[in-house]
Amino acid sequence: MNILQSSNGTRQATPGQAEPAITRATVTVAQIMNLPLDHVLNSLDIQVIESSITDANFYGGVHIGNGGKITILTSPGRDPRVTDTLVRYLTAKTFNLDVADLPAPLGVKYTDITEQARNAWVKAVSA
Repeated sequence: MNILQSSNGTRQATPGQAEPAITRATVTVAQIMNLPLDHVLNSLDIQVIESSITDANFYGGVHIGNGGKITILTSPGRDPRVTDTLVRYLTAKTFNLDVADLPAPLGVKYTDITEQARNAWVKAVSA
């Protein structure tokens, strides 16, 4: 997996300009859609990773881990503009912001895999 964006907090504002403040409690759709993507991801502590899922129907997904750590998975080989749009869309949806649904044939499927992940972990450590 390649890490496309890292939220390591190293991005600096353009000299003489302050970046607008973004927090998880106050983030808006306008900020997510209009500010530089790396600023949005760094501010919200989101990591984007290119997954190894090559299924043509998979464009991306969100994993919310312990402590609220957010990781967005993207599919490999997509046009960078498609990936940018998807990451922004998934970020807005993750924070339950009011964004329009993606057009057909794209769709969003919500799956809570907590129990499946827990069962896989138990199986792995007990083997």
